[in-house]
Order: sequence, then structure tokens, then C-alpha cells
Amino acid sequence: MADVNICITGFQVASNCELDLALKKMNAVTRNCKDENEINQLLQDKSRDWFFLLDDFQGPLFDMLKLKRQRIIGPPIVLSCANSNQSLPNCIRPLYCTLLQGTILCFTGFKEKDAIAKLVNMVHFMGASIRKEMTARVTHLIANTVQGEKYRAAVNFGAAIMSEQWIHEFWDRKMERGLTLDDLKLMAHRLTLFHGCHIAFHGFSNTERQQMEENAKTQGGRPTTITDVNCTHIVVENPNTEISENISIKAKIVKQEWFWESIQLNACADELLYLIRRSDTTPLGNNSMNTPGSGLRSRKRRRGKIDLSELLTRGDSHNSLLGNVLDLSVSMLEASGINSGQATPSGVLSPRPPLLHHSASVSCCNTPLGIRDKRHTARKQVVMELLQTETNYVGILNTIINLFKLPLEQDQRGGPMLTPGEIKTIFSSIPEILDVHKIILVKILEIDNLVFSSKAEALLKAYPPFVNFFELTKETLEQCDKKYPRFHAFLKLCQNKPECGRQSLVELLIRPVQRLPSTILLLQDIMKHTSATSPDCTKLEEAISSLRNVMTHINEDKRKTEGRMQMFEIVRDIEGCPPYLLSSHRYLVMRFDMVALADVFCSKGDAMTIFLFSDSIEISKRRVSAKVTRTPSSASNYALPIGKSPLKASFGNKLMYKHVDFMPLSYVKRVVDVTDTEECSGMFAFIFRSPTDVKEKLAIFRLINNEDMTKDEILRKFTRCLADNACSADSDNFLTTADSQEVMLSKKDLHLDSFSSNLLRAAKKTTKKVGRAFSISKTPKRNTYRRTTSAIASPFITPVSGTVNSSECLDDMSSPLPSRKRVALSTNI
Repeated sequence: MADVNICITGFQVASNCELDLALKKMNAVTRNCKDENEINQLLQDKSRDWFFLLDDFQGPLFDMLKLKRQRIIGPPIVLSCANSNQSLPNCIRPLYCTLLQGTILCFTGFKEKDAIAKLVNMVHFMGASIRKEMTARVTHLIANTVQGEKYRAAVNFGAAIMSEQWIHEFWDRKMERGLTLDDLKLMAHRLTLFHGCHIAFHGFSNTERQQMEENAKTQGGRPTTITDVNCTHIVVENPNTEISENISIKAKIVKQEWFWESIQLNACADELLYLIRRSDTTPLGNNSMNTPGSGLRSRKRRRGKIDLSELLTRGDSHNSLLGNVLDLSVSMLEASGINSGQATPSGVLSPRPPLLHHSASVSCCNTPLGIRDKRHTARKQVVMELLQTETNYVGILNTIINLFKLPLEQDQRGGPMLTPGEIKTIFSSIPEILDVHKIILVKILEIDNLVFSSKAEALLKAYPPFVNFFELTKETLEQCDKKYPRFHAFLKLCQNKPECGRQSLVELLIRPVQRLPSTILLLQDIMKHTSATSPDCTKLEEAISSLRNVMTHINEDKRKTEGRMQMFEIVRDIEGCPPYLLSSHRYLVMRFDMVALADVFCSKGDAMTIFLFSDSIEISKRRVSAKVTRTPSSASNYALPIGKSPLKASFGNKLMYKHVDFMPLSYVKRVVDVTDTEECSGMFAFIFRSPTDVKEKLAIFRLINNEDMTKDEILRKFTRCLADNACSADSDNFLTTADSQEVMLSKKDLHLDSFSSNLLRAAKKTTKKVGRAFSISKTPKRNTYRRTTSAIASPFITPVSGTVNSSECLDDMSSPLPSRKRVALSTNI
């Protein structure tokens, strides 16, 4: 690097060690100048070219050097050139840093010349270039308004539109290294899309208006009323809505699409595309005012009067595979006997006859679809309905793909609205379903008798991924709608388009769930009007059977999927849950809450929960202080009834449940139904013995918080699982009855619950602390207690004496027990 002459002006380099080292690394010849006289003396020496290093680009010294067109640089220039071993730039303008080097800026909306001159100087000092006109080469538009040609051009070119605070933020951080244009703090200074707009909303419901006002505030707008003199935009729900109040002259009346389009584009849309002339906002007619829904009903009536000829002559614009729909439709009508007047015995499902002329078919079919023509038989009407519904269904699937899915996958201004994972979750296997039904529609038009039978396997592959996770699709769609304002605006725009028929995306996505059952009903209706001797009768039965098999497989697959998701949710919600709980053959039967009345699995009064599986039970301790909420997820319903959402809970950083024991159902010998009395209710017990236990054990519980199921229902399901696991047909053999005295329960145990148990434990802890505080010996003595072993005899053995040994218990367990027999329970100590 060649030697360079640098004049340090107005500050001391010694105070900046890093800058001093950079100057030495560059082998710079330095001079210090403090005033204008020293600078003038230095400039008289014409043999050397000097760079003037200034720490502050303002003041008399800076103005003098700038006026004399000297090369002025800032400390960041010296540091960057020294680190990269480059020579100092031969700059014409003063250059403090190169943070904006390579960027081209344009300004719009600024009225004060002094303010814009200051901004221009700052961006020049940071290495940026400025253009007067907005062209495609401009990278950033510094705007103070969302109106004007430059703003529209920036939106079309995709340039970043920033506020003047963006420049000030850069200048304040001019000494930082590695500062990039996509810094989060810098990107926060994007010009809001409703900057300077006073927006009024007219004709909306209160809920929708509040939501739109909140969105307007978030995007820099100011909600106001239509009578405000400062109002700039009036957004109306219906273009024909009457505006009787005196509105501001400068206010622009626009459709609601302008508002949602602006949010989706992340830029203020052009009002001219959505502008409503003031003469168009005339009062509605008397009929419309008296019957607000008459317009919608009239549109429905007009849609209902579409001629069949229009359906036959209209090509499917969404489906390139259909080919010449008109020719295929004519062939179907000929096969139906509509034109010839001679219906074949097999009707429309008969082999395809020769084609007729188009005009003949159209003239004979000029009948509204909603009105049954007497010339058409009932069977032909059902076939027409099958054709029309299948055509509409394919059109709906095309709308979902073309209007929603593809635009979301394409590049959007302001970045993607959804992540690829969210798009995949929402639309799932809709493209595969569409491909199958395109072929089915063609086959229906070609009078293919085996269309549903031949496509059963394809339907079986396409539908389960969508139907099984439809609840997850709805939940993801609702969450994204609330989370992303741009996506909400996108859905609003699409819903107002004629392709959607004012239906939301959720309403369109439910159609695949409903399609196969409705098709089966239509085929059954066709079969009712088909002669038993017709060859099509067998083919119709085969088609119905194939679709029913598909529906059965879908329902079974959905049940298995929900069961697997339930198992994963349970493992996730139980602290210390053993991983072997997950098994391909295991599924959840039910879950019920209870309070322990015996010190078997835990202390008396502890809140517990049993998860009953098909072959085992998971016994968990429940944290009763956890905050319990219901979530809309259907994947973790824990076998709750329909309409009940699963329980989710948190206890700080801990889970709601804590693993206590996992027991196969083969360990459980009997279930004891403790008779309900006035003092106690909801009590039951079960007797179990593991291979390591010498004698049987009795666990006693009291059911709580089980409003969805009664005690009898819970015990009946419990014993049914025991019988199935033991390959027994009679589940009553596993159930017996006893009273509270026979199971050795005291009156204190009868009224014990989790709340009183917690109070008792807290009182004991407090007593111990107080006793230690006032005792002379701070450390309690260790007392040696005699351990007594206790065993509970089987309730199914009639005690002969006061003592029963373990061998007698094991021998008598094999003896059968009468169902629901009252027996005595004895305890050996």
C-alpha cells in the first residue's frame, strides 16, 4: 500500500487506539490541524495531495473544506481500508462511511426543502446515490406519503419503501461494523401502508368494523368517522350502500377490497382500481331497502334457472383434461334417450351410442336444472344431478388450488404469507383428490359404467391423508388467520371473488369430506329407479360397494390415526412416562380422575388419574394446582365425548401428570364396586397382584370430576377390558360388590378428598417446623419403629380363621366367582 497523506482535523487520534493502529498500518503521513489557518498553510503545499479526516461532518472546518472541494473522509473509511488492505477512495463528495454504498434512493412526499437537503447530505455521506425519477434501478424509496406516481412505481418495481427515520437510524449507527440493510431495527422503519390516511368504515358489523380499525391502526392509519373533515378514505361494505351523512370533499369512497388488498400487498393499493363514484352511492331501491336479503335471493334464483343447455355447452375452464365437454355431454343425453324419445333399458349407464348434432341436443334439453321436466324420467334427473354435482365439485377443487394454494406458494411482495409447512397442512392432498375426480368426471361423461369401481384404489390413496387430519387443517387455518394479518386479508379478498361464491376457505375445504357420502346416496337413488333385470343394476351395486369399502377404510384409518395421536399426547403430558407405553396394538379406552383412599400407589388423599388402555393401565399422580384449559385439538381428546375438548394443563415448568405405575391388565384380578351410601359415593377398588408380589393387594379410590360418565359406565368398561384381555365372554365375572365396612374404610376416609389431604400435609409440615423451632434439641432423634407387615386377603375367599397364608390365597384365586356376589373382605395384620 502506497503512502498516503492524511490531515487529522478537529480531534485527537490518540484517544482512538484502533484508529491510530489503522493509520500506522497504512503507513500514513499524518498532520494535525486545529483551525483554518493551519489548513490553509497545509493547502499551499501543492506537492502533496491530502485527505482530511474529520470525526464530525458539521461545523466551520467541515464547511470550509467542503467549499474548497477537498477530499473529506470519516474514521470508518480508514478502518475499513486498513482491514482490507485497500487504498483510500478518491471521493468527490465527503464520505463518512460506506454503509449505503450500492444503494440508489429516491425521495417523494417531502415539502420542506431544508429537511430533504439534510437527508440528501446524510445519504451521500454514507455512500448512497440519489435519483430524481423513480426507475427500476432505484432500490429504496424514501417516502412521506402513500400517494403519488413515485409510490405507485415503487410498488410495481418491488422497491423497499422506507420512512425518513430509516436514514436517521443509519446515521446514528454509522460507526457500527457489519451493519446490513436487512437489520431488524432498520426494517422497522418501513413506511406503514396507511401512513397519513384517515379511514372510515361504513356498512360493516360492529365486530368486523372493530377488527378493521385495529388493522388500520397497526398499519399506521387513523380510524375516523365519515363526517370527519380530515377523512381521506371511506371503506364501504356494499358499493350500493346509501351514505346520507355529509362527507368530506377530499374523502375517497372505495370498496372493501382496497383495504384487504393493501394489507396483503403490504403497500397501499391504488384507489382508482376500487374507487366508487359519489353518484354511485345513491340510496337503494324500495324493494332492496324493505328486503335486505332480496338481492342474494334473486341471485340464487338466477343461478337456479341456468338451463341444462348452458351446462352442456359450457366448457370446463378449469379442466384441460375434459376435452370437448359438449360432445361427451351429447353422447350421454343420447344414451339416456332424452333426444330420441326411446330410453334404453339400462338408461344412461348403457354403452355409448353414436353422436347426434349439437343443436338437436341443446334444443331438447332447454330445461332448468331446478325444475323436473315431465319428459325426463326420475332416473335421468338423478343422473343429471350426479353429473352437475361432480362438475361443481371439480370446479370447487380447482378454485381451492388456483385461487388459494398456488398464489400462496408463489413469491409475494413483503415475503411469504405462510410457511411451506403450514401450506402443506392446510391443503394436504387436495391436488391428488382433484386429479382423481378429473378422471372420474371424464368417465361419467363417457358413460363408463365401472368408473367408481376402477377408481376405488385411487380414492383410497387420495382421501385418507385429508380426511384424517381435517380437524388439524381447520385448526391450522384458524390460527394462521388470527396470527397473520396479510393472510387474513388474502382470505377476505378471495372470498369476495365470484369463483368462491362468497364462501370461506373452510367452507370449501369441507367439500371433500362430504363428497363420497353424497355420491353413495346419488348412486343408491339411481339404483332405486333401475330395473332389477337391467345389466346396470349389478354394476351399480359394485360401484356402491366399492365406495362403501373406501368409506369404511377411511373411517377405520381415521380412528387409528386419532388413537395414535392420543397416545403421543398422553406420553407428552405425563412426566416420567415409560417409553414402552407406546405400542402399535395399544389404544386408549378411557381416562378417569380419582382420589386415593389407601396407601398403595401413593399417600391417602392424593389426586390420581388412571388411563385405561386396551391391554394395560397407566396410573399417574395429578397435580391439582395446575392451570387447566381446554384446547380445540381433536388429536388429544383422551376418549372424551363428542363436543368436549381435551384438557391441557401446566404447573409452572412441570407437566400436569406424574408417572406412578404402569400395569398390564393381566395383573388385575377383580374390580370391587363399593356400594354408594349417603356418606360415601363414587368409591371403587381393584385387586391386583404382580409376579413379584406374594399376596394380592387392594387399591381403593373415589371417583371425582367425571361428569361425562357415571360410575357404573366406568366400571363396566373396566371389566370389559379385563374380560377381553383374558379372552372371556362374561365381564361380570370380574366385578363384585362390597360395602365400605368390608373394605376396612373409616369415616375419615369416606370424606377424604385431595383438598383436605393437602391441608393435612401442610398442617403436619407446619407442626414439625414449629416443634423444631421451640425444642431444645434442634435435630430430632431417630426413633426406631417396629415394622409390621400387612397383607390383604382376597375378597373372594371366605375366611376360615383369623390368619390366611399366601399359599391359600394363591390356591383359592383359581376358583370361579359368581357375578355381582357380595363377599366379605378381610385384612390380615
